[in-house]
Amino acid sequence: MRKKASLIIFAILIACACVAAPFEARAASTPVFKPFHGRDGSLLIAIRSIDEGKETKYLAIDARSFKVSVIGKKEMGKAALESEWKATPYARALKKYNKPYPGSQNAGLTRGARDGLYLTVDLCPSTKKMDAQLFKAISELDYLKEKPLPVAIAVSGMWIQRHEDELASILELERKGAISITWVNHTMTHPYDVDKPIEENFLLMPEVDFEKEILDNEETMLKRGLIPSPFFRFPGLVSDTALLARLERLSLIPIGADAWLAKGEVPQKGSIILVHGNGNEPFGVKKLIEFLETKKKELETGELRFLPLRDAPKR
Repeated sequence: MRKKASLIIFAILIACACVAAPFEARAASTPVFKPFHGRDGSLLIAIRSIDEGKETKYLAIDARSFKVSVIGKKEMGKAALESEWKATPYARALKKYNKPYPGSQNAGLTRGARDGLYLTVDLCPSTKKMDAQLFKAISELDYLKEKPLPVAIAVSGMWIQRHEDELASILELERKGAISITWVNHTMTHPYDVDKPIEENFLLMPEVDFEKEILDNEETMLKRGLIPSPFFRFPGLVSDTALLARLERLSLIPIGADAWLAKGEVPQKGSIILVHGNGNEPFGVKKLIEFLETKKKELETGELRFLPLRDAPKR
């Protein structure tokens, strides 16, 4: 069964234009920061080198559009000046959303700069099957004025490892043009201790290796052809000033939410919506489906739109 699932995933990854070919099993992701000019005049910043043994590639962010690509060294043009890259939307967002935050929850980007809706789905580790009702609902919005539906999926490495066949089914939805995915790093293991208070929990637990959690998950994603975006979601939305500073050094932008549906928060224009698709939060999924139904007319006319997460930071 596992072999069959692996073959299915490989076939889908090759077919889908939104993912890269899977990297070798030994591929290692190393933090770098190399601003440079692309051959087409774009300004990019390589934030990871990916060593496959025979060749080193780079995970590069378009500093103006937030789009991410995997490139070879030959594709890297002239180094960008500090004055050039610091003036880009990506550099400004990296600094703005990692600044010290009062409190321990929901730091970072919580509302979009444009008046659309930003749907984010968390896939934390779970022994349950993914919420098929959620993915069915968001993939069958035939009345949307603009398709495919953009969705940011905050995925943990352990969820990927335990749900290879379900990952394949999500990628199939993208291949069919029903959804367009932005992959958000949600750590490798999503540390959590039910007996600890928030201030000492999740990534704040002293035994957690913060950088390893992030880099191991990136490697897990890359080995399956998933291209990590420059965005990161803290497990439980829990962080502190020190973690935000370390996240900035890893060149990632934290994503919070102002409409966590299972908590009763109601989406407004500009909202970053949070719902869990790992089977652990059926109430949040129910609220999303109800919301989509009540907003059907606005979504049909284009008065209300879902936007990709890369459009959320202020330009």
